Amino acid sequence: MTMLKNTWYVAGWADELVHGKLLGRTILNEPLVMFRKTDGTPVALSDLCPHRFAPLHLGKQIGDVIQCGYHGLEFGADGRCVRNPHGKVAPSAAKVRRYPLIERYDLLWIWPGEGEADESLIPDEFAFIVNKKLAHNRLYLHADANYLLLLDNLMDVSHALYLHAGSLTTEDMREDYKQEVDIIDGVTSLVIHQEGMTPPPFWAAALPKGTKTTDVRETSRGHIPAMVMHEMVYTQPGKPPYSEGGVSSRSAHLYTPETDKTTHYFYCLSRDFHLDSPEIQERIQAEVRRIFTGEDIPMIEAQQRLIGDRDLMSMRPALLPTDKASVLMRRHLANLIAKENPSRAA
Repeated sequence: MTMLKNTWYVAGWADELVHGKLLGRTILNEPLVMFRKTDGTPVALSDLCPHRFAPLHLGKQIGDVIQCGYHGLEFGADGRCVRNPHGKVAPSAAKVRRYPLIERYDLLWIWPGEGEADESLIPDEFAFIVNKKLAHNRLYLHADANYLLLLDNLMDVSHALYLHAGSLTTEDMREDYKQEVDIIDGVTSLVIHQEGMTPPPFWAAALPKGTKTTDVRETSRGHIPAMVMHEMVYTQPGKPPYSEGGVSSRSAHLYTPETDKTTHYFYCLSRDFHLDSPEIQERIQAEVRRIFTGEDIPMIEAQQRLIGDRDLMSMRPALLPTDKASVLMRRHLANLIAKENPSRAA
C-alpha cells in the first residue's frame, strides 16, 4: 500500500525516549530505532544493522552511539559506523539512514520522506496538548487495522450514536443530527450542532448538578496525513460555547501507519473541567481506555479482518450522508499520494 511520505507522522510520546534506552518501532513498514542523545536531542535511525540486518534496538546505547547487540558495530547519531571492533576500518556500506525527528507538543514527529522536512507542516492546532490550563489524559493504543479505517472513525462521528450509546450519546441525539462539512486549506472540517439534548453519562457527570438539557457543538478537523482534532462543547440551553455552566474538551487522535494493516494510535483528551481531582483523572483515564479498547478498536479490527487486503473504497461501499467528511479527506489524501508517486498514478 502506498502512503504519503513527505509529511510528518507522530513516532511516539516524548517521554518514551530516555537516554540509555533504545526504542524500536515500525513506521510505514520501515523498522526504526529511536534514542535520545546526552544533550536531549531525539534521534531516529533505520533499525537494520547493515552487517547481518539484525535489529539495532536490541543492542545498547553508549553515550551518543548505538552498539549492535549481534557483532558490536557502533553507529553515531548521523547513521555512520564509527567503530568496527573486528577491524580498523568500517566497510563503506556500514551506515544506516537517519530520519528527521523533532520534539513538539510533548510528541516526537518523524519525516519518513526524501524531501525537505518542513517543520511548518506540523499543525499548530495540536498545541492544546501542552496547555497548562487544561487537564490531560494520554494514551498509546495499537490497532490491528489500516490507519484509514481509524481515520474514518473520527471523521464520521455518527458511529457514536450506536457504538457508544449510553456512555457518549443519548437517544435524542439520533433524532437531530445535522452536519456541516467543508475542506479549507487542506483541512477537512465536520461540525454538528444539536440543541436541547439530554447529556450522556460521561458529560452529565461534568456539568452542574440539575442540568437536564444542553446545547452541543461537536467538531472534527482532519489534518493530513491522518490526524484529527475532535472537540466537544456542552453549554446551557441558549448560551454561547464556553460560557459559564458549560464544559468542553479537545482531543487529539494521531494515527501513524505501522504496516498496511496495523496502526499506532496516539491519543490525548484535554478538558476544562475537574482539573484538580486525581480521582476523577483516574476515572476518566479508565473510561476512555474502556471505550477505545472495548468498543472502537474491536469493531475496526473486525472490519479489517473482513476487508482483508482490499481497499475499502475499491469495494464500492454504500455511502451515507454522514460519510461526506471521511470521503473528502480520503480523496484529498489520495490526490497527494498520487502527486508524490506519479509513476504509480499513471
